[in-house]
Amino acid sequence: MSSQQANYYTTRKAELLEDFDNTADLVKDTVISRYGADFANSLYRACRDEYEDLIPHIPYIAGFRARALNTFLVISAQELAVYKGMKTYGKTAAEAWQICHDALRLRMTHYSPIKRWLLKRVMFSGMLKRRFQQRAEAGEIHHLGDFQVRFVSGHGEDFDFGVDYMACGIHNFVRDHGGEEFAPYVCLSDIALSDAMDWGLIRTETLADGCKRCDFRFKQGGTTQISSNLPEVQKTIDHIARKEMETSALQS
Repeated sequence: MSSQQANYYTTRKAELLEDFDNTADLVKDTVISRYGADFANSLYRACRDEYEDLIPHIPYIAGFRARALNTFLVISAQELAVYKGMKTYGKTAAEAWQICHDALRLRMTHYSPIKRWLLKRVMFSGMLKRRFQQRAEAGEIHHLGDFQVRFVSGHGEDFDFGVDYMACGIHNFVRDHGGEEFAPYVCLSDIALSDAMDWGLIRTETLADGCKRCDFRFKQGGTTQISSNLPEVQKTIDHIARKEMETSALQS
């Protein structure tokens, strides 16, 4: 990593830690309900320390086109910090992911509905679809930092447009900083993001699962359908979905 990349986040450390604290506050009651107040307080301190250590190592990609990827990299660093903190207490990757998933769900509920609406409009705008179609027809692989993406044509039946990630900077970052076991779970961030942003994301393969690509397919008005080729990760997906359905039924 260049010194410019490291300095980008180092100079914003206070802001990033404040964001971490805000997210931790959102999920605090959930963690207490599972593990008790003493554990929740100790875990918060451990995870915050891990995150502070990770901040200088978060990859930064210059340019307007990379803004979303940079946001996802920061979120992934927070999730990796939770995994590393939980691991020090003998907790599993699946348990760590449950906290991360709950935190991201809560974080999305606090995201501006107007911003979500605007992002959805842009995401499925005719202009963006045409641009994606042109890039797909060109057949080129685009490089953004450690990401390598290839665009895929869609005709609105199975999906509107798609992106294949042939290399993923998030996967590389998590793997290279002690989270190889956790990397397939980090990919599940897209469940909460797709639901919140109405991406209608369909994905059956990821690099973290050992596949040759991550096959993102977006369908306007569709239902999020994300699966994993790893039995333990798929078990976590099913468990979380079942618990959320039960909670929704109780609240209705």
